Amino acid sequence: MRTTSAAGIDGTLRLVAGRLHDEIDGLVATMLVRMRDEAPDFDTASRPELADGLRGSCYGNVRAALEALGGDRQPPRHSPAEAMDVARATVRAGIALEPLLHTYRIGHAVALERFFALIEELDLSAAQRHSATLIGSKYLFAYVDRVVGEVSAEYATECQRVSRSSIERRVQLVRDVLGGADVDSAELGYRLEQEHVAVVATGPAADASLRDLARRLERRLLTVAMTDETVWAWLGSSRRRDACPDDRWAALADRTRFAVGEPAWGISGFRESHEQALAAHRVARHLPQLVTRYDDVALEAALLHDVGAARRFVDRELGPLTAPDARSCRLRDTLGSYLRSGLNAASTAAVLHVSDRTVAYRIHGIEETLGRTVLSRSSELAAAVRLHRVLHPPDP
Repeated sequence: MRTTSAAGIDGTLRLVAGRLHDEIDGLVATMLVRMRDEAPDFDTASRPELADGLRGSCYGNVRAALEALGGDRQPPRHSPAEAMDVARATVRAGIALEPLLHTYRIGHAVALERFFALIEELDLSAAQRHSATLIGSKYLFAYVDRVVGEVSAEYATECQRVSRSSIERRVQLVRDVLGGADVDSAELGYRLEQEHVAVVATGPAADASLRDLARRLERRLLTVAMTDETVWAWLGSSRRRDACPDDRWAALADRTRFAVGEPAWGISGFRESHEQALAAHRVARHLPQLVTRYDDVALEAALLHDVGAARRFVDRELGPLTAPDARSCRLRDTLGSYLRSGLNAASTAAVLHVSDRTVAYRIHGIEETLGRTVLSRSSELAAAVRLHRVLHPPDP
């Protein structure tokens, strides 16, 4: 009477492992044919190096699996080097992880089918056949689980490495362009001979917001992440356009703050619009608004290179009107509107929804406070009011 002793099972599995090893060439050939037919997304036809790597990985995995199947049936501590090589090559080929894992499921199915067939060919009792099948298949599943886990981890590591390398290279290319060097647009992945609108975007969703914005504006996009929440970007168009409509920016501004340069053409425009976006960003940091265009804050940007000097200028021009109380705020608002209207009291009244007499009364009060007429210092006062808005923004 046959027995199902551990020694008997070990001997059976050693025998099956040896038979499988003898058939390894045919086994791998079957795997590769089925992988080609059943996993078309893992495209090796146009990538000979990937096809060679996949063949090597099949051989490496079959040998490693059979060695343990005929021994202690413990998955090896480390997956075959060939498997790790294919994981990295898959990343560099631009293929997703799932098609690679699909090839493992196919290879496992081929090996398991042949394992079952060989068990059936042996002169075993039903109990022996059941035990050998159960123990052997359990090991083969454990082996695949171990290798798939390590392959997935290697794939993720290689993605990060390639991403860092790609990002670092793009950052260097952008810095080269900004520094005056000639750079191949193909290598940069973004045309330089087109119209550019440069942006500095800040916020946890900056990169996603920029992609959405580029789609809405129908512009090409180049981004460089400077920190986790600060992204330099250029929105490109092959034809000259008006400035991007404010409503397109506003739709995304609840998630991201934008500092925007003016549209400019060619490689010089790439640099000029970026410098403007950086200048607008320096001003935007002091403002509550979420979208800041350079054209709206060009004066503030020019005067804020020396913040200390700008504060002293504001204090000297506005004097007591810099105070945060309600009366001073009201007078500053009136002064700003009066200067923007060309010293026209009627226009100012219309903007502020007050009477001409009220505007005249407030301007008289301003001149008494400052000790000089608004007309005599109109340019300086206009600049001071704008700078005060940046240096002392109201609470949101």
